[in-house]
Amino acid sequence: MIKDFTIKGEWFLPSSPTYRVHGTLKFHPTEGADLELYGSLYGEGFFPGFKDQDVILGLSSDSKQITLSDCYMTKSGGTTLVKGGESGKPSVSYSIGYILIGLHVNSPDDLIFNKISSEIFNLDEWIGISGFVNHPTDFSDNNRYKINVEYKLPEPIKFQIDKETNGRFNFTANHPGISRYQKTVNITQRVQFQAETKTEKSIGDLLKYILSFQNFLILALYRSTFPISITLSGEKHKNDYGDGKTYKKDIKLYFAISNFKEHEKLKLDFEMIFSYKRIKENFPVIIKNWFAKYELLEPAFNLVFEQFYNGNRFTENTFLNLAQSAETFHARIHNHTRIPKPEYKSMKEEILKVSPIQYHGWLKDQFNFGNNLNLHARLTELTEKYSNEILDQILGAKEQFVLNVKNSRNYYTHYSNDGKKKALKGTELFYLSERLKILLVCSFLEEIGLPKDKLALSLDKLKWILFNHLTNWREEKK
Repeated sequence: MIKDFTIKGEWFLPSSPTYRVHGTLKFHPTEGADLELYGSLYGEGFFPGFKDQDVILGLSSDSKQITLSDCYMTKSGGTTLVKGGESGKPSVSYSIGYILIGLHVNSPDDLIFNKISSEIFNLDEWIGISGFVNHPTDFSDNNRYKINVEYKLPEPIKFQIDKETNGRFNFTANHPGISRYQKTVNITQRVQFQAETKTEKSIGDLLKYILSFQNFLILALYRSTFPISITLSGEKHKNDYGDGKTYKKDIKLYFAISNFKEHEKLKLDFEMIFSYKRIKENFPVIIKNWFAKYELLEPAFNLVFEQFYNGNRFTENTFLNLAQSAETFHARIHNHTRIPKPEYKSMKEEILKVSPIQYHGWLKDQFNFGNNLNLHARLTELTEKYSNEILDQILGAKEQFVLNVKNSRNYYTHYSNDGKKKALKGTELFYLSERLKILLVCSFLEEIGLPKDKLALSLDKLKWILFNHLTNWREEKK
């Protein structure tokens, strides 16, 4: 998925497998895929009409089966007519949503699978389990020129995602092979996140598992990540090699990744907020909680993950999105009111009794939202509930932090002259956003079950790496 490629072959519709058109499929990791055909899929014609296709099938020049899904016609070039001579074929171009290599289907309804596997950038380092055995170096005369390479494939790590879905981290490694004259030994270990469902699902539904886990990994890395490869398989799609058995096809999936970075540097475990090994005992509960709460908290999550996917580019909207995330997260997790509902109902009735009837309409409008918590109250609760020693030092004086967020949010939402003086600007607004972001990340992690003491310990180890710009760690806390 992270390398561009070009495939030449024959292309056709499932309904007309014998009528084939030559063409070229091009894929780029961030720009996506385009198919250019030398001719029309609908037969001969001087000027093919615009018609999108759910599925286009292909057979590459090296005999690979290809299915293209979500195909939108972008260009239709008519034939150039030459009087007294032959006319060429029209060219037709499509923008492609998904490329599936290793599969042909008869209809879009066949694009269902029950297993998805993905290598994700930095997943290997986050898990931190290697099959290589490191032997102590022996510099004695008998062994100083001897090199031992020992490798054993690690066992998969299994966990439950939900009642319908099992997850696992699956390790693979290539065999180094042998040659008549051996000069090199090459063993590469890889690890995939896998989700296997009891019932078959669409590509979009299965990709939600990848995206959800990818976002979980962002909380650990405190940086964006992306899929390196994605493979699908299912009961409907099998190969028969003539030995009386059938085997599920491994189908490679390709689509555009907007946040792919070609030269991104890998993080090691000591640079992460948490690694698998550090939360190993709690991981089954944490990951199950993550998927269980993802749909409820997705609006709040997305506003934070957007900051990482955008490469930490900062604008005023960056700050506003984080403030909205805090408000949304609190509202969905801590769904309470300023005053208990029975008391609030009695208060409304008493106010209406003593108020002139001509004001009742306006008062009722105010009552609709009058018992909701405001941003100030919500932020105050977040800073108290998810507090830890390191986070408290990053935030500084909590009351001032809350006021700064509230005042700045109000100004950049309405741009009122009255609020301009109270709002932070420039570098100060950026630092305020950075503090709000780590508060939200800590809130998310505690909410899914990461113990407060482990989180505080991790932040303490990382404070000079990730948060040195937010406070002076050399000063002793009073």
